[in-house]
Amino acid sequence: MTDADSRIALVTGATSGIGKATADRLHDRGYEVFAVGRDQESLLRLKERGLLARALDVTDENAVDQLVREINANHGGVDVLVNCAGFPLTCPLEQVELSDLRKLFETNIVAALHLSQAVLPGMRNRGTGTIVNIGSTGGRFASPGAGGYHIVKYGMEAMSLALRAEVAPFNVRVVLIDPTGVRTPFVTSQQDDRPTYPDDDPYGGFKHRYAENTRRLSEQPGVMIEPHNVARAVVRAVESKDPKPRYTIGLSGKATVLARALVTDRMWERILMRGLRD
Repeated sequence: MTDADSRIALVTGATSGIGKATADRLHDRGYEVFAVGRDQESLLRLKERGLLARALDVTDENAVDQLVREINANHGGVDVLVNCAGFPLTCPLEQVELSDLRKLFETNIVAALHLSQAVLPGMRNRGTGTIVNIGSTGGRFASPGAGGYHIVKYGMEAMSLALRAEVAPFNVRVVLIDPTGVRTPFVTSQQDDRPTYPDDDPYGGFKHRYAENTRRLSEQPGVMIEPHNVARAVVRAVESKDPKPRYTIGLSGKATVLARALVTDRMWERILMRGLRD
């Protein structure tokens, strides 16, 4: 146990990937962790480890409010909120299903804001609390083939930085974690998948080249990081006396963000389109 004894953490998306690694690490540090998600088998395994695992759809606002009320009543409130729930979306923007984009936005942005709104009154009253939002280096630049994902991650950047400034006078900290590509089951399954496209798909060739480029890039040493690398950064930020507004995780992510800052828009476009054109 650490001096974090009896502190309450609420982690969304906790049944896999970054969320699971973060929930496990906070639990190991002595936090009482409400680990929420939708995969029943994963929730059962979390319960067996001693976490307070709950089934929750983060886009169900009534269910979220009910859970936070329960935590407030039975545990004194949420000390740490980690917004991990989300999923990627890769598709040329012309072909993105608007329903998919709305679902992505609701899960990644609206749900994260609503969870923050739900826990903030208690944090303000206690004069302490930390909200950690899992963003992405994809919120610092845009690339072809994943425009919907970038749109949402840019939104997470704006939400986190604005919220941080607004709640700082109440001694509530908001931290943004921007990892580079993370090797999660969802991501690796997408990379292993080799879909076919109709002959009349105007983006068919582009999609094949995009998938192959992504696969080759992910196989290069140092490009992808593991979920536990992100979880370690989350805990470091939570336990810091004065956390930074934003942490960029992974050498490849740091290099990409730096490169984007140094080149013009036209040069960046040329770099990204290498290997994607016919």
